[in-house]
Amino acid sequence: MNKLTIKIPLFCTAAALVLGMNSVAYAEESTITSSSTAETTTSSTTAPSQRTTESDALPTEDSKTTSSTAVESTEKTEQSTDSEETDSQLYFDDYYLPSNRSDLNPTVQTRSLAPRLSMDVVNAGEGNRPGSHFIDISSHNGSISVANFQKMKNYGIKGVVVKLTESTNYVNPYAQEQINNATAAGLKVSAYHYAHYTSSAIASSEANYFASLANTFKLPKSTVMVIDIEEGKMLNTALTPNTTSFVNVLKANGFSNIMYYMNRSYATSGYFSTSTFGAKNMWVAQYPYTPTADMNWNSEFSSWQWSSQYYIPGIAHPFDISMDYTGFLENGAQGKWLSANQYVTVTKKNYSIWSNFNFTSALTNTTAVYNKTYKVTGKYQHMNGSTYYSLYDNNGTWKGYVNAEATTKASGAQGNWLSENKYVTLTKSGQTIWSDINTFSSKKGSTTDYYQQTFKVTGKYNHVNGAVYYSLYDNNGKWVGYINASFVSSATGPQGAWLSENKYVTFTKKGQTIWSNIDAFSSKKGNTTDLYQKTYKVTGKYHHIAGPVYYSLYDNNGKWAGYINASGPTVAAGPQGAWLSNNDYVTITSKNTTLWGNIDNFSSKKGNTTDIYQQTFHAKGKYNHIANVTYYSLYDNNGKWVGYLNSGAATVAPGSQGIWIKNDEQVKINKKDYTIWSDIDNFSAKKGNTTDIYGKTYHAKGIYKHFSGAAYYSLYDNASGKWIGYLNTNATIVVE
Repeated sequence: MNKLTIKIPLFCTAAALVLGMNSVAYAEESTITSSSTAETTTSSTTAPSQRTTESDALPTEDSKTTSSTAVESTEKTEQSTDSEETDSQLYFDDYYLPSNRSDLNPTVQTRSLAPRLSMDVVNAGEGNRPGSHFIDISSHNGSISVANFQKMKNYGIKGVVVKLTESTNYVNPYAQEQINNATAAGLKVSAYHYAHYTSSAIASSEANYFASLANTFKLPKSTVMVIDIEEGKMLNTALTPNTTSFVNVLKANGFSNIMYYMNRSYATSGYFSTSTFGAKNMWVAQYPYTPTADMNWNSEFSSWQWSSQYYIPGIAHPFDISMDYTGFLENGAQGKWLSANQYVTVTKKNYSIWSNFNFTSALTNTTAVYNKTYKVTGKYQHMNGSTYYSLYDNNGTWKGYVNAEATTKASGAQGNWLSENKYVTLTKSGQTIWSDINTFSSKKGSTTDYYQQTFKVTGKYNHVNGAVYYSLYDNNGKWVGYINASFVSSATGPQGAWLSENKYVTFTKKGQTIWSNIDAFSSKKGNTTDLYQKTYKVTGKYHHIAGPVYYSLYDNNGKWAGYINASGPTVAAGPQGAWLSNNDYVTITSKNTTLWGNIDNFSSKKGNTTDIYQQTFHAKGKYNHIANVTYYSLYDNNGKWVGYLNSGAATVAPGSQGIWIKNDEQVKINKKDYTIWSDIDNFSAKKGNTTDIYGKTYHAKGIYKHFSGAAYYSLYDNASGKWIGYLNTNATIVVE
């Protein structure tokens, strides 16, 4: 999108500025104009149904710029010479960016726009417009009655962001009334502070001022607090650390739900760190001249302010209108209600279950309902980064909001599978053994058929109906079914013996459990997926009563890693681990690294990487040594084995061409009939021939040391910068 810079003589803008002020009206049903402004501006107010004129598109008519200052700026403009010009920084081909709308230092920016760049007047209820979810207001909007806030609500507006403060000495005189009336109308109230800070100390002072006034206005700590960043003096490398200071002070004052308002150019300037503060906590302004419903601009952020010319029927002055992607400013810090239809089991203790998102009243604690299963009908993605589930029991009774971290998603009403370690005996006859406890649609048998028999329980389910169900296995590991735990009695379990062993193994299969207990398999240490291809020492093994052999694993430091079924890993000849197929091409990128002939005990050397620096080799295999180092088994282009090399001394290349190596030389084509390649991995595509460019000079930005032994330049045209292709260095000479 191209920025449109407009240069105009300043003397021409005075009339346009005066006309531009016509649309600035702050009362609900009539225009309020300061005495100084009344002498130089007209008293008419732009009707909601009118389309904005050429002068209406000026930033001076924004509802955050005062009329008195506009006149002062106009007077100064009239005093300028005909030759003076100004550059617009905020107008683009199809949108406008608001900026610097301070109540302390209001400015009028002298601009004249072509009619095609005027901004649409938007009336509430119009079709084919972006979503109208919330507005922001300040002292310039004056008194707004409960009835008028209700009008907004009737048009779908759910939130109001009220300006409280600016710098450390300005407070919105209407703030308390605006907060009270918006709240009474059922709108969600958030607050904003217009920032000026240019240092950490000033940021801290402004944050304390903002928090103090929020407390004065009796805003709850859960209120979304917005930092309005639009002063040009703030846009520098100190913006992120200064903002961090502001945020830290707000949080220290108990306000932890923080968002950031700015225009699109500020948001993408690089001075404000989206990774630090979170793109989903940013509210971005960008005004298309003709906003339409298919525009979902700035959806990578939390909210999009898309117009300052939004009229509510029955209210004279326009509002800034925004679309809320996350719901933070429409509904509160919890965000939008998101439909869900699932079951979860509480699997973590000491989490509060809340009655509201003010987090002031806990209904209970997950410790009290640990391992219970609930139905989730909806969820919220809170701006604190957590997801909260809305919980219901089997009877449809609401139980509160809980952080999703305290739960595990279940596949159905049976709840989540929970590890168990016991043997049980069926002590009641006539009870159903189920094959399905989600809908109880399928039976496996009856306890009458298995009366007083003992089974192994490896897991259980805490069903949403309140009952616990065991998953039963016989001595052969055959699944028997699910049984209500109230129909069984606990029994004893098996034992096992430790057997001396001395070997090394490498994990060559994924998805195998590493156990910390193999008597009853009640405790897990990890999974081979996480440790795939790592090597461990085996000091002992177990022949379990069920049949498999289990190794007892230790790492290179002698730390115990757990038990693994011996059918999973591959036995190695020594601590180097098992040979692993690799088939990579690697380029030597470090000097003075030993090439080994033996990596079991490192008793023989093959050479040193200094002699083969930047050469490319075929790593047909590798070893993941128990010392947690990977070694490549290298071969040259003749198939001759070169030795074992620590992988840290080489870089994996995308193919046989090797890696790109920075070169930055000017080379002249001095040989004909050499192919210029577009691919030097398998030489499958040609770019041309040196005969056609013989004698020409090119920029060799990079070089590849091919596995074949040849070197290839990556050539670029000096004039256009266009890539020429890859060329064997033998066809060139280096020139100054």
